Amino acid sequence: MKKVVVACGSGIATSTAVEAKVKDLLDSNGLKGEYSIVKCAIGEAPTQCADADILIATTAAPAGIKCPYVNGVPFLTTIGKAAAEQQILDVLKK
Repeated sequence: MKKVVVACGSGIATSTAVEAKVKDLLDSNGLKGEYSIVKCAIGEAPTQCADADILIATTAAPAGIKCPYVNGVPFLTTIGKAAAEQQILDVLKK
């Protein structure tokens, strides 16, 4: 099971929007049932990412992140969304 961490400033607002779009992306690319998503505030990300496969955040990645980081802002603005989606799929389909 892949662990996906989705983070924003508070862990409530934009992470919820990004979570829904990431679920759609993963499910439509054959990963349904093969991942779990944890939402959190960016301050909790280093702890949550200790055993995660990827961090998708709408803020800069905090120091101490050991898993790959993908900027989640393109899921809100659509600018650069295809590239962000490909980065996520590249990490999770390994």
